[in-house]
Amino acid sequence: MKRWIGLDIGGTEIKGALVDTDGNMTEPLAVTTPALEGRDRIMEAAVGLIRSLEQQAGESEICGIGIGTAGRVDRSTGSIVYATDNMPGWTGTEIKKEIEKQFPYPVSVENDVNAAAWGEAWLGSGEGVHSFMLVALGTGIGGAFFYEGSVLPGIRGGFAEIGHLIVDKDGVACTCGQYGCWETQCSGTALSRIAKSVNPEWSSRYLVQAYEEGNKEATDAMNEYLSDLARGLISVQQAYDPEVIILGGGVSDGYQKWSKALNEKLQELCVLPVRLAKAELGNRAGIIGAVKWAMTDQTT
Repeated sequence: MKRWIGLDIGGTEIKGALVDTDGNMTEPLAVTTPALEGRDRIMEAAVGLIRSLEQQAGESEICGIGIGTAGRVDRSTGSIVYATDNMPGWTGTEIKKEIEKQFPYPVSVENDVNAAAWGEAWLGSGEGVHSFMLVALGTGIGGAFFYEGSVLPGIRGGFAEIGHLIVDKDGVACTCGQYGCWETQCSGTALSRIAKSVNPEWSSRYLVQAYEEGNKEATDAMNEYLSDLARGLISVQQAYDPEVIILGGGVSDGYQKWSKALNEKLQELCVLPVRLAKAELGNRAGIIGAVKWAMTDQTT
């Protein structure tokens, strides 16, 4: 059986699994990302996980390694162009070069949100779709644009960095150094901040639950949040004109609870239709998509 090794390197966890040519994935293995210990320790953890998956593969033929990672990625070199201080020293890491020194397989590296988009295009909500924008509502807001069979990277690996669209010039500071970025209003981090402004004991999940139950304070807060989310999505629709916008990331777990209100706001605020869908692959998207990118990259 032919299999690929897929890795998803995030700020808190490195996850990996074996994926076959049909996208069937083994139960993922995971290790804690030693993010604050620097690039060498992160690479050591990634290499250790790859060795474990290599052993797990047994007699299967390993065709290659696909890696999705936080940060802007130069696909041609498999190196990190830029990463935030969530992973100190990660900028400049030559992932492809370092992994290929230790394993006899071709390695392809992609940004983590782009990898998730490859996965959704292959086996998720983007299957059969001509174009879509994946909006990942997590710690920040990530974006990936799929168009005519490919996820577009941009010159420096930064295409569709929609979380850093400035929506409020007087807004709060963002990790990128700007002020008033969209992710400061609508990311999972922002939603947690909003929840605690309503009640210091509330989490974002509790806020959404209270909203569903009709709590007035939660309803007021969520209405403001969804209005900000709708305005950002309208900007994305106007700028990129995708066939569909796919919502992923941790915030999208509550999609069924607030999607009706969000769609109503989109209809109210935008003269053009904005079609939404929820990402289907969940936390499998990054690994599956990293492998899909490797399959694509290593056959072109």
